[in-house]
Amino acid sequence: MNAGPDAPQARRRLAPEARTPQILQAALEEFAERGYAGARMAAVAGRAGIAKGLIYHYFPSKDALFQATVHACTQPLFEEAERQLSGHAGSARELLGALVRMGYARISADQQERTLFRLIITEAERFPDLARFYREEMLARATAIARAVLRAGVAAGEFRPEVADMPGLAEVVLAPVLMASVWRMILGESDAPAPGVLRDAHLDLLLRGLSA
Repeated sequence: MNAGPDAPQARRRLAPEARTPQILQAALEEFAERGYAGARMAAVAGRAGIAKGLIYHYFPSKDALFQATVHACTQPLFEEAERQLSGHAGSARELLGALVRMGYARISADQQERTLFRLIITEAERFPDLARFYREEMLARATAIARAVLRAGVAAGEFRPEVADMPGLAEVVLAPVLMASVWRMILGESDAPAPGVLRDAHLDLLLRGLSA
């Protein structure tokens, strides 16, 4: 297959809907290698095989590009969780178990999301916009799903009434999943506690504590 002079020209002919994923993948590689502070828009353009100025047609700033990259990685998980929430016909306990298992499965399988999560952790103190983005776009959406499950369990008589609107409980439901991801970043996959073991202990603790 010829990857000579015609290849860059062919790539420039991509439609915007095809070009955007290519830019986001290049951005993920750049952020992962250089961090948020060291990443350069020109370098992302080079990785994506487009002209330096063209990237600003798609993303006006590095902050916008980073947010779009995170959104592209996390959106499928949120959409699946929200689909399960809206279409679930069984018990709230089953739904909570399914969502918690989904979170731990994502920790084990998705290296890209761990890379972005690590960047947010390490860079948020220096770049407050990253912390704001995580709080408003990711944490808020995740806790909204957790609160909806808790309220459904209370409405069905499965969970204790006081858990419906207990301050901080939705965050506590999520925290062990996030901590499992942090441990894998710090210790490495071979030395960190096994996600499956943490998942089972987490679910046991949750369901015993929430049950009416």
